[in-house]
Amino acid sequence: MPTILLTVIQAAERLNEHPDTTRARLRSGELKGTRFSKRGPWRVTERAIDHFIQKGTR
Repeated sequence: MPTILLTVIQAAERLNEHPDTTRARLRSGELKGTRFSKRGPWRVTERAIDHFIQKGTR
């Protein structure tokens, strides 16, 4: 299955939260994501979102 990268806004919609909350989770490491440059936008995989939800951290 191909890896699908989501934007912060798309990830926030799937998590049913505000994008700022999702960004805070990414910065803290609570939600795994990646940046392709130091100041670039975050990208999150669907697998990372599924793992986060299963972990029950919310």
